[in-house]
Amino acid sequence: MMTALKIAHWVGVLMLLVGLAIYGFTSLTQQIGGMLLVSSLIGLGLVLMSPFPIVLFIQWGQKQEKQD
Repeated sequence: MMTALKIAHWVGVLMLLVGLAIYGFTSLTQQIGGMLLVSSLIGLGLVLMSPFPIVLFIQWGQKQEKQD
């Protein structure tokens, strides 16, 4: 399970960076298709990378509970 979350996290980071690069370095966002592409890459990238830190925090909390 953690491996899948790690992969999804890094795919999300990559999608976010690609979306930001397209937004910052091209004029593709001047067209409707480009806007859709950039917003989809950034949005899906953020959604894919968000669960992994939450799972890490929950696991850390469970380890702290067991130590006490």
